[in-house]
Amino acid sequence: MLLSLFLTFCKIGLFSFGGGYAVLAMIQQEVVNINAWMTASEFADIVAISQMTPGPIAINAATFVGYRQGGIPGSLVCTLGVIFPSIVLMLAITFTYIKLTKLPWFQNIFQKLRWVTLGLIAAAMLLIGKTAFTDLFSVIIFVAALFVTWRWKTNPIYLMLGAAVIGLIFG
Repeated sequence: MLLSLFLTFCKIGLFSFGGGYAVLAMIQQEVVNINAWMTASEFADIVAISQMTPGPIAINAATFVGYRQGGIPGSLVCTLGVIFPSIVLMLAITFTYIKLTKLPWFQNIFQKLRWVTLGLIAAAMLLIGKTAFTDLFSVIIFVAALFVTWRWKTNPIYLMLGAAVIGLIFG
């Protein structure tokens, strides 16, 4: 049973994309429909508990499913199963990066990726800016916060609190 739980959650961890709520559909498919380890109602209860507990919802759901099926060993096996593919992938990427980091062609790729990243950040800023900057006042607050961050390396929490106070007073 433990091996079956581990392999099922490894498959979920390997093929799940899109965040915790997207993974829940795959967990439900495996746990309720394919393996019939629990009913849809029981799985809905696990999802509700997973939402209330701290941590990623997919890992919480895997832990609760594992506990329901195999107690504490089941929890450990399901939790490890769902994160195992990510750990292996990140280790492979890290070791590859370390081995290639001194090669000129690899450094050139990362040099170009910096520009791509900058472009993606700029595109996101423009998309968000369309709704965030509704008037001249919001632009002035943004520019002031940008200047204060650049000049004095101010903590962003203080900037948000200051902007909120200014907005309440003058906005």
